Amino acid sequence: MTKRTETRSESAETTLCPTETTFRPTATTLAVALAALALLGAGAGLATAQADDPVISATDAELSPSGTATVDVVLETAPNGLAGYNIDLTVGDPDVARIESASYPDRFDLTTDPAIGDEGRSVTLEAADMGSTIDAGASDVTLATVEVVGDASGEAELTIEPRQVDTNDGDRLQATAQAGALTVTEESSASASDAESADPTSTAPTDEPGGSSGGLALGLVVLFGTVAVLTALVVARRRS
Repeated sequence: MTKRTETRSESAETTLCPTETTFRPTATTLAVALAALALLGAGAGLATAQADDPVISATDAELSPSGTATVDVVLETAPNGLAGYNIDLTVGDPDVARIESASYPDRFDLTTDPAIGDEGRSVTLEAADMGSTIDAGASDVTLATVEVVGDASGEAELTIEPRQVDTNDGDRLQATAQAGALTVTEESSASASDAESADPTSTAPTDEPGGSSGGLALGLVVLFGTVAVLTALVVARRRS
């Protein structure tokens, strides 16, 4: 009986040792896995926050020298609504285009007159939504409409600098700016006259079907046709 008891005790001890030796690596592995998951979660949260940053953009415009075009300044998303804003717009190349004027949508009931800089290179826009009409989750919110004038052919950027954008909660909105492209194309003043000169029917005289030239051409066609028929008949008789 004693030997049997000792045998059982020894077998229990031998089974406990492997259990203890395998438990420690498992705990270490679990701790490392949890730490890795925490880092991945933090990185994913940061990437989501950067991807969700609201964007203020200016639409593109194409115009001619001395021509005009309108550009909309748009807040693409307002996660917490919009209480008001103060932004600057600047034309990258004032020799190509310039800002003529700007206006606000009616939903902004408290606005400041657009302050246009020298030679129309920049404008400062400031407005507030006192009626809280721009709720949380709003999208494609037009902040202002800017009228630009073309001066010379070329391209210029219309950059945006959000100086202050506030949400309905009173927090500062960290918005990303996206510039618009202004393209001024030169028009050809002689396009109409070139088109007329390229059309032969507009300048070259035409003969009427009953005129002398028309009759002569028709006679030649009939003559050549008759000769061709007679020649074919002669060749056919000789072969037969």
